[in-house]
Amino acid sequence: DPVKSCHAIITGVSGSGKSYAMTTLYSVCSKIGDTIVIDPKTSNLARLTKTNPASKVIIPDFDNSRQQGIGGRYLTTVVNELKSLETEMYRRQSLLYKQPKVSANFETVGLKPIFLFIDEAAALLTGANRQIKQDYLDTLTRLAILARESGLFLVLSMQSARAEYIPTLVRDSISLRIQLGRLNSENTRFLFPELKDIPMIPLGGNGSGIVSIAGNNVTAGIEPISMPTIIDNEVQK
Repeated sequence: DPVKSCHAIITGVSGSGKSYAMTTLYSVCSKIGDTIVIDPKTSNLARLTKTNPASKVIIPDFDNSRQQGIGGRYLTTVVNELKSLETEMYRRQSLLYKQPKVSANFETVGLKPIFLFIDEAAALLTGANRQIKQDYLDTLTRLAILARESGLFLVLSMQSARAEYIPTLVRDSISLRIQLGRLNSENTRFLFPELKDIPMIPLGGNGSGIVSIAGNNVTAGIEPISMPTIIDNEVQK
Protein backbone atom coordinates (compact mmCIF):
# COMPACT_ATOMS: atom_id res chain seq x y z
CA ASP A 1 0.00 0.00 0.00
CA PRO A 2 1.92 3.09 -1.20
CA VAL A 3 -0.24 5.38 0.95
CA LYS A 4 0.93 3.71 4.16
CA SER A 5 4.37 2.71 2.90
CA CYS A 6 5.52 5.42 0.52
CA HIS A 7 8.60 5.29 -1.70
CA ALA A 8 10.77 2.26 -2.46
CA ILE A 9 14.43 1.49 -3.03
CA ILE A 10 16.14 -1.63 -4.36
CA THR A 11 19.88 -2.11 -3.97
CA GLY A 12 22.29 -4.86 -4.96
CA VAL A 13 25.46 -5.42 -6.92
CA SER A 14 25.43 -5.88 -10.68
CA GLY A 15 23.61 -9.09 -11.61
CA SER A 16 21.73 -9.34 -8.31
CA GLY A 17 18.31 -8.99 -9.93
CA LYS A 18 17.56 -5.29 -9.35
CA SER A 19 16.28 -4.71 -12.88
CA TYR A 20 13.90 -7.66 -12.73
CA ALA A 21 12.69 -6.47 -9.32
CA MET A 22 12.06 -3.02 -10.79
CA THR A 23 10.05 -4.49 -13.65
CA THR A 24 7.97 -6.46 -11.13
CA LEU A 25 7.15 -3.31 -9.16
CA TYR A 26 6.52 -1.41 -12.38
CA SER A 27 4.02 -4.02 -13.57
CA VAL A 28 2.08 -3.60 -10.32
CA CYS A 29 2.27 0.20 -10.11
CA SER A 30 1.25 0.72 -13.74
CA LYS A 31 -2.08 -0.93 -12.95
CA ILE A 32 -2.98 1.50 -10.17
CA GLY A 33 -1.51 4.80 -11.33
CA ASP A 34 0.56 6.72 -13.83
CA THR A 35 4.24 5.87 -14.25
CA ILE A 36 7.31 7.82 -15.30
CA VAL A 37 10.47 5.88 -16.11
CA ILE A 38 14.02 7.22 -16.00
CA ASP A 39 16.43 4.55 -17.20
CA PRO A 40 19.98 5.77 -17.89
CA LYS A 41 21.12 2.34 -19.07
CA THR A 42 18.07 1.78 -21.31
CA SER A 43 17.68 -1.73 -19.97
CA ASN A 44 14.84 -4.02 -18.88
CA LEU A 45 12.65 -1.28 -17.46
CA ALA A 46 12.80 0.95 -20.54
CA ARG A 47 12.19 -2.01 -22.85
CA LEU A 48 9.21 -3.15 -20.75
CA THR A 49 7.49 0.15 -21.46
CA LYS A 50 7.24 -0.85 -25.13
CA THR A 51 4.58 -3.42 -24.20
CA ASN A 52 3.41 -1.82 -20.94
CA PRO A 53 3.57 1.90 -21.74
CA ALA A 54 4.53 4.53 -19.18
CA SER A 55 3.28 8.12 -19.17
CA LYS A 56 6.84 9.17 -20.00
CA VAL A 57 10.15 7.39 -20.58
CA ILE A 58 13.43 9.31 -20.28
CA ILE A 59 16.47 7.58 -21.76
CA PRO A 60 19.79 8.87 -23.11
CA ASP A 61 19.88 10.40 -26.58
CA PHE A 62 21.26 7.91 -29.09
CA ASP A 63 20.64 10.04 -32.16
CA ASN A 64 22.76 13.09 -31.35
CA SER A 65 26.39 12.01 -31.49
CA ARG A 66 27.51 15.10 -29.56
CA GLN A 67 25.14 14.51 -26.65
CA GLN A 68 25.08 10.74 -26.39
CA GLY A 69 25.20 8.98 -23.03
CA ILE A 70 24.37 10.05 -19.50
CA GLY A 71 26.40 13.23 -19.15
CA GLY A 72 25.23 16.58 -17.81
CA ARG A 73 22.62 17.21 -20.51
CA TYR A 74 20.82 13.97 -19.67
CA LEU A 75 20.76 14.83 -15.95
CA THR A 76 19.38 18.26 -16.86
CA THR A 77 16.50 16.54 -18.65
CA VAL A 78 15.93 14.38 -15.58
CA VAL A 79 15.97 17.40 -13.26
CA ASN A 80 13.44 19.18 -15.46
CA GLU A 81 11.13 16.19 -15.16
CA LEU A 82 11.57 16.11 -11.38
CA LYS A 83 10.76 19.81 -11.20
CA SER A 84 7.65 19.21 -13.31
CA LEU A 85 6.59 16.58 -10.77
CA GLU A 86 7.34 19.02 -7.97
CA THR A 87 5.01 21.55 -9.60
CA GLU A 88 2.32 18.86 -9.82
CA MET A 89 2.90 18.09 -6.14
CA TYR A 90 2.27 21.72 -5.17
CA ARG A 91 -0.85 21.81 -7.35
CA ARG A 92 -2.21 18.77 -5.57
CA GLN A 93 -1.30 20.19 -2.17
CA SER A 94 -3.31 23.30 -3.03
CA LEU A 95 -6.34 21.13 -3.82
CA LEU A 96 -5.94 19.23 -0.56
CA TYR A 97 -5.67 22.44 1.45
CA LYS A 98 -9.14 23.44 0.22
CA GLN A 99 -10.72 20.24 1.52
CA PRO A 100 -12.94 20.48 4.63
CA LYS A 101 -11.55 17.22 6.00
CA VAL A 102 -8.50 17.44 8.23
CA SER A 103 -7.21 14.07 7.07
CA ALA A 104 -7.04 14.05 3.27
CA ASN A 105 -4.80 12.80 0.50
CA PHE A 106 -4.77 12.48 -3.28
CA GLU A 107 -7.50 9.82 -3.14
CA THR A 108 -9.82 12.29 -1.40
CA VAL A 109 -9.88 14.51 -4.49
CA GLY A 110 -10.05 11.60 -6.95
CA LEU A 111 -6.47 11.75 -8.23
CA LYS A 112 -4.37 8.78 -9.31
CA PRO A 113 -0.93 8.14 -7.82
CA ILE A 114 2.14 8.88 -9.90
CA PHE A 115 5.12 6.55 -9.60
CA LEU A 116 8.55 7.82 -10.61
CA PHE A 117 10.92 4.95 -11.41
CA ILE A 118 14.64 5.73 -11.54
CA ASP A 119 16.79 2.73 -12.45
CA GLU A 120 20.50 2.86 -11.50
CA ALA A 121 19.97 6.26 -9.91
CA ALA A 122 23.64 6.66 -8.96
CA ALA A 123 24.61 6.57 -12.65
CA LEU A 124 22.76 9.84 -13.22
CA LEU A 125 25.46 11.72 -11.33
CA THR A 126 28.22 10.56 -13.68
CA GLY A 127 29.74 13.33 -15.78
CA ALA A 128 27.52 16.16 -14.51
CA ASN A 129 28.79 19.34 -12.88
CA ARG A 130 28.33 20.07 -9.19
CA GLN A 131 25.49 22.56 -9.65
CA ILE A 132 23.23 20.26 -11.65
CA LYS A 133 24.03 17.35 -9.32
CA GLN A 134 22.98 19.42 -6.31
CA ASP A 135 19.84 20.56 -8.10
CA TYR A 136 18.94 16.93 -8.74
CA LEU A 137 19.59 15.86 -5.14
CA ASP A 138 17.68 18.83 -3.70
CA THR A 139 14.64 18.26 -5.91
CA LEU A 140 14.65 14.54 -5.17
CA THR A 141 14.77 15.34 -1.45
CA ARG A 142 11.77 17.65 -1.62
CA LEU A 143 9.75 15.02 -3.48
CA ALA A 144 10.69 12.32 -0.98
CA ILE A 145 9.76 14.42 2.03
CA LEU A 146 6.70 16.33 0.79
CA ALA A 147 4.94 14.21 -1.86
CA ARG A 148 3.26 11.47 0.17
CA GLU A 149 -0.19 13.05 0.61
CA SER A 150 -0.07 14.29 -2.98
CA GLY A 151 0.34 10.73 -4.26
CA LEU A 152 3.76 11.08 -5.89
CA PHE A 153 5.98 8.12 -5.07
CA LEU A 154 9.63 7.34 -5.81
CA VAL A 155 10.89 3.89 -6.81
CA LEU A 156 14.69 3.89 -6.97
CA SER A 157 17.36 1.30 -7.72
CA MET A 158 21.12 1.52 -7.28
CA GLN A 159 24.04 -0.71 -6.38
CA SER A 160 24.60 0.91 -2.98
CA ALA A 161 22.59 3.45 -0.98
CA ARG A 162 25.62 5.55 -0.11
CA ALA A 163 25.07 9.14 1.03
CA GLU A 164 26.81 10.57 -2.05
CA TYR A 165 24.20 8.88 -4.27
CA ILE A 166 21.07 9.32 -2.17
CA PRO A 167 20.69 12.00 0.53
CA THR A 168 20.09 10.74 4.06
CA LEU A 169 16.73 12.56 4.19
CA VAL A 170 15.59 10.68 1.09
CA ARG A 171 16.79 7.34 2.43
CA ASP A 172 15.04 7.94 5.76
CA SER A 173 11.77 8.77 3.96
CA ILE A 174 11.66 5.45 2.08
CA SER A 175 9.32 2.82 3.53
CA LEU A 176 9.99 -0.15 1.22
CA ARG A 177 13.64 -1.23 1.33
CA ILE A 178 14.91 -4.24 -0.62
CA GLN A 179 18.48 -5.46 -0.91
CA LEU A 180 19.24 -8.30 -3.32
CA GLY A 181 22.22 -10.51 -4.02
CA ARG A 182 25.00 -11.59 -1.71
CA LEU A 183 24.56 -9.99 1.72
CA ASN A 184 27.10 -9.26 4.42
CA SER A 185 27.57 -6.75 7.22
CA GLU A 186 29.53 -4.40 4.96
CA ASN A 187 27.11 -3.99 2.07
CA THR A 188 23.94 -3.87 4.19
CA ARG A 189 25.02 -1.02 6.46
CA PHE A 190 23.77 1.75 4.17
CA LEU A 191 20.21 0.51 3.67
CA PHE A 192 19.85 -1.58 6.82
CA PRO A 193 22.00 0.14 9.47
CA GLU A 194 20.05 -1.67 12.19
CA LEU A 195 21.91 -4.85 11.20
CA LYS A 196 25.33 -3.45 12.06
CA ASP A 197 25.40 -4.96 15.56
CA ILE A 198 24.01 -8.34 14.50
CA PRO A 199 26.46 -11.08 13.46
CA MET A 200 25.69 -11.98 9.85
CA ILE A 201 26.66 -14.97 7.79
CA PRO A 202 27.03 -13.95 4.12
CA LEU A 203 23.96 -15.19 2.28
CA GLY A 204 21.69 -14.38 -0.62
CA GLY A 205 21.75 -14.92 -4.35
CA ASN A 206 20.36 -13.50 -7.57
CA GLY A 207 16.79 -12.33 -7.03
CA SER A 208 16.81 -13.05 -3.31
CA GLY A 209 17.68 -10.93 -0.32
CA ILE A 210 16.01 -9.02 2.49
CA VAL A 211 13.09 -6.58 2.71
CA SER A 212 11.60 -4.18 5.21
CA ILE A 213 8.28 -2.34 4.79
CA ALA A 214 7.61 0.48 7.25
CA GLY A 215 3.93 1.17 7.84
CA ASN A 216 3.08 -2.52 7.59
CA ASN A 217 2.77 -4.32 10.92
CA VAL A 218 3.41 -7.70 9.30
CA THR A 219 6.66 -6.77 7.55
CA ALA A 220 7.87 -3.87 9.71
CA GLY A 221 10.96 -5.88 10.59
CA ILE A 222 13.52 -7.35 8.21
CA GLU A 223 12.34 -10.40 6.29
CA PRO A 224 13.80 -12.62 3.55
CA ILE A 225 12.48 -12.06 0.04
CA SER A 226 12.66 -13.87 -3.28
CA MET A 227 11.62 -11.89 -6.34
CA PRO A 228 9.81 -13.51 -9.28
CA THR A 229 11.72 -13.99 -12.52
CA ILE A 230 10.29 -12.47 -15.68
CA ILE A 231 11.07 -14.41 -18.85
CA ASP A 232 9.50 -13.37 -22.16
CA ASN A 233 6.77 -11.40 -20.36
CA GLU A 234 5.81 -14.41 -18.24
CA VAL A 235 6.21 -14.51 -14.48
CA GLN A 236 7.64 -17.63 -12.93
CA LYS A 237 7.68 -18.13 -9.16
